[in-house]
Amino acid sequence: MSDLMSIELNGVSYRVEVTHTLSSFLEYHGIDTQGCAVAISNQIIPRSEWQKRGLSQGESISLFQAIAGG
Repeated sequence: MSDLMSIELNGVSYRVEVTHTLSSFLEYHGIDTQGCAVAISNQIIPRSEWQKRGLSQGESISLFQAIAGG
């Protein structure tokens, strides 16, 4: 059994360790998340859950700038 899985971040494929959380994945790849929001499979993940949210094979992550407005 492989300890790597494939996920996608903003259309780019990554092979990552199965033990990565969302937070550790973003940190490991040096991705600046200040002022950003994250959705996994089109569901917003609150920043308070990033450290405990595990990743699964084939998930699609979207990272985008949060914009205030009305």
